[in-house]
Amino acid sequence: MGDNETNILLKVEDLNIVFHDHKRPETAVEDVDFELAQGEILGIVGESGSGKSMTAHAIAGLLHRSEITKSGKILFEGRELLGCKRSELRTLQGNDIGVVFQEPMTALNPVKKIGWQVGEALRIHTKMSQDEIRAKVLEMLASVELDNPEEVYEKYPHELSGGQRQRVCIAAAMICSPKLLIADEPTTALDVTIQAQIIELLRHINRTAGTSILFISHDLSLVRQLCERVIVMRKGLVVEEGVCEAVFDNPKEEYTKQLVAAIPKVDFINKK
Repeated sequence: MGDNETNILLKVEDLNIVFHDHKRPETAVEDVDFELAQGEILGIVGESGSGKSMTAHAIAGLLHRSEITKSGKILFEGRELLGCKRSELRTLQGNDIGVVFQEPMTALNPVKKIGWQVGEALRIHTKMSQDEIRAKVLEMLASVELDNPEEVYEKYPHELSGGQRQRVCIAAAMICSPKLLIADEPTTALDVTIQAQIIELLRHINRTAGTSILFISHDLSLVRQLCERVIVMRKGLVVEEGVCEAVFDNPKEEYTKQLVAAIPKVDFINKK
């Protein structure tokens, strides 16, 4: 984290999200504050219902239900996202902010070919020709280490494995070279071997493209492998944050101690 304020890509200030679809209001996120620097990988961890995904969706501009109230600030390169118009958000979504979700099968359209889906953001945000889009999509499919990009381009989602589908989702999220990639539980639906490959791919994207990554997970071992800093959330609140090694090796809060104690004792992949 640099001292220079201009190094900050994303700043969340006093974020509150309250649901009003039950008999009494339910606070999903309460007084959340954090910053993400350009080129940084930040993890948000917590159990189901901790508010981590809700925070990510607020940043991505994906909270549109009428029974939600939101307050605070989400500043992306100084632009306030929480209260901005939908039209403004749409220019950022897919262009400057990419999102990868937990279950690639639901994120992909079952009746559209892979090439069409990965190229969609280019059709929306650029004036590239069809040939230019095709070339860029093939380049992107290769960059996320999918074998035979030409074949994958012509396939439908059900013809790919879960790991391949998640690589396609990452390619679609990265096609416009966003400054921020939000990865919301991107490995949960995958087996351990494929999880490790996706983590390595995200690390590679961060290194080569300089993309900032907000990595949402309940799996602390994955966060430790990938992230530089971590935020621990519980019941909508940030209970602890800091450099990953410090938080994992010397947790201060009882809740974090319990989470760390539950991590399977395996050798962590060294961050290079």
